[in-house]
Amino acid sequence: MKIINETHSLNLKEDFSIERLRLQADHQLIGEKMTDLVIVEHHLNAYINDQLAFKLVCTPEKLDALVMGFLLSEGYIENFAEIEFIYVCESGERVKVQLNKPLVLPEISHDTGSNSISCGNNQKIRQAAYKKSLLPLPVHDWSHETVLMLANACNQNAGLFAETGGTHCCAMSIAGEIAFICEDIGRHNAVDKAIGQAVMAEQNLGEAILFTTGRIPSDMVIKAIRSRIPVIASHSAPTDEAVLLARQFNLTLIGFVRGKRMNLYAGK
Repeated sequence: MKIINETHSLNLKEDFSIERLRLQADHQLIGEKMTDLVIVEHHLNAYINDQLAFKLVCTPEKLDALVMGFLLSEGYIENFAEIEFIYVCESGERVKVQLNKPLVLPEISHDTGSNSISCGNNQKIRQAAYKKSLLPLPVHDWSHETVLMLANACNQNAGLFAETGGTHCCAMSIAGEIAFICEDIGRHNAVDKAIGQAVMAEQNLGEAILFTTGRIPSDMVIKAIRSRIPVIASHSAPTDEAVLLARQFNLTLIGFVRGKRMNLYAGK
């Protein structure tokens, strides 16, 4: 597999002149002129075997890892050996992927550009997941210390969030050690970037614990199962479909990681 990433120094944030408004004790509204850093919204078109396969709205960094993680977690590939090359153009707006097999589009699709859950029957998501023949994960031993370490790593290393307030963060440990920390305007993108970096570094995802600052819906759980990640945690909440899927496929699912406590929704 060959990766060619021609992007360099793409802007991640922009300065805007704004007016900050404050309501005083006497109910007078006072305005203050200032500048504010705003996160960049980047549009990426991905072509697989010369066919437009998907579009993403993302933060313009680690785009090769983002595409790699997306390919694996969304079911375009089963392993990186199916990829001949990934090419990211200089502007980062076009990515070309060449597979050594015909392109087969996954059954589960996302709203292009947002990766958000669509309004509809969530039961169909789970049924589609079954049709994709997801395999149950092996039982995995995990430590609450590692989960808390990942949560703390997100809090301390989310530099773009600290500057703009516009990103989600994802941290991944491999065998108990922090391996990757990624940010993006989309929580799914941040997860895919971490997965992609792990694949590119030839790390064993079967030893990974994934922490995300966003909520955990069913499609996020499916990403973990497809990538063979045994544990996913968040400081936010899971959905009911996420819990049902996690229990069905032996995924350890943890939510509301706050301080020294957490809720275990699936797993031991």
